Amino acid sequence: MDPELIAQHIREFARELGFPACGFARAEMPPHADAFARWLEGGGHAGMNYLVRTLPQRVNPRLLMADARTIIVLGSPYAVPSGPLPTWREELRGRIASYALGVDYHEDLGSKLRELCGKIMSLVPGVRCRWSVDAGAVLERDWATVAGLGWQGRNTNVLSAALGSYFFLACILVNLELPPDPPVPHRCGRCVRCLPSCPTGALSLDYRLDARRCISYWTIEHRGTIPPAIRPAVQDWLFGCELCQEVCPWNSHRKEEEESRRREELYPFLPELLRLSEDEFRVRYRKSALWRARREGIARNAAVVLGNSGNPDAVNVLAEALATDPSRIVRAHAAWALGRIRSRTALDRLYKALQREGESEVRAEIYAALEGEPKSLAGSK
Repeated sequence: MDPELIAQHIREFARELGFPACGFARAEMPPHADAFARWLEGGGHAGMNYLVRTLPQRVNPRLLMADARTIIVLGSPYAVPSGPLPTWREELRGRIASYALGVDYHEDLGSKLRELCGKIMSLVPGVRCRWSVDAGAVLERDWATVAGLGWQGRNTNVLSAALGSYFFLACILVNLELPPDPPVPHRCGRCVRCLPSCPTGALSLDYRLDARRCISYWTIEHRGTIPPAIRPAVQDWLFGCELCQEVCPWNSHRKEEEESRRREELYPFLPELLRLSEDEFRVRYRKSALWRARREGIARNAAVVLGNSGNPDAVNVLAEALATDPSRIVRAHAAWALGRIRSRTALDRLYKALQREGESEVRAEIYAALEGEPKSLAGSK
C-alpha cells in the first residue's frame, strides 16, 4: 500500500480513538538531543535520575526498537480547569492539576494505543509497533515539535494553535517508512506571560525548566522532605501545577468543563485526605495519577497546603497528623504547617509533640516552628 495512503488511514484511526492530533517523524536522533544532555549535565532534572539512566534510548529511538523507521506522535486533549477557584484558605481545599482527573491517563491512553497498534497491524500485515506514553524512554515533546503537532513554548510545554497545551502526548514506533510532517512555525513571539506566572522562577527565557524549582516536581516526583524555601511557593497545589498554562494565550480559546464532580476531584478537602490510611488511600487513588506520589507524598503536600492557608481551623487535623501519622515525613511537614499558622493552640500542640517525638528530623522541624516562642505559651489556649 502507498505510504501516503497508510498515513491517511492511521490519522483516521487516531481521530476515531480520541487523538485529533497525529503527525509523523523519522526515527532518528531528535534535534534537541544535545540540549537535553546539557540540561541533564547541569542538574536541571533535579532528582529524576531515571532521565540520566535512559538518556541513550531517549536520544536514539532505535535502541528501543532496532528496526524503527517512523515515530507516530499523537495528541489527546484533556479537560481544562473549571472555575471559579474555591476560596481554598477558608475551605481548606487543595488543588490538583487538571490532567490528573479520573482514571490514570497512562491506563486510558495505553488502551487506546494498543487498539491503534492493532488497527495499524491489520492495515499492514507484518508491521511492528511499540507504543509509549510519558513513562517510556522517549522524548515525546521533541518528537511532537518535529512531527508538526506544535512548537515548544517558553513554559516548555508543546503548544498547538488548535489544542493549546492541555493535551497528552503519546508515541508509536513503527518499522514503516511513512512521509514525515513538516514542523510548524514557533508562535510565542515576544510573549513571556508564563515566566512571571511561576512562583518559584523555574522557567527561563531560553525555554528551559529547572525542576529544582518546579512545584510539579516537588509535589509529584520528589520523595522525602520538601525544602522549607519551596513550601510557601507551593501555595494550594496538592499535586502538580499549571499556572504557566493558565496564563498562556494559546489556551484562552479552550472552554471550561462544567461537570459538578470536578470540584470535588480537582479541589479535595485536605483534612479528609490527611486522615486517609495507607489502605484507604490505595482504594481511592490506586487507579488515579495521584498514586504516583503515594500516600506519604499526598499527605505531606496536604500538610504544606494547610500550613500555607494560615487557617486556624486546620490546627486540629495537623496536630493529629503530628501525633499519630506513621510517616516521619508527614509529621515533619505537619509541624512546619502548625508553625506557619502559629496560633496559640498550634504552638501548644507543637510543644506537646516535642515531649513525645523521637525522630530527629521531626524534632528539628518542631524546633524551627517554635523558634522565637517562649515556653510559657505551652498549655495556653
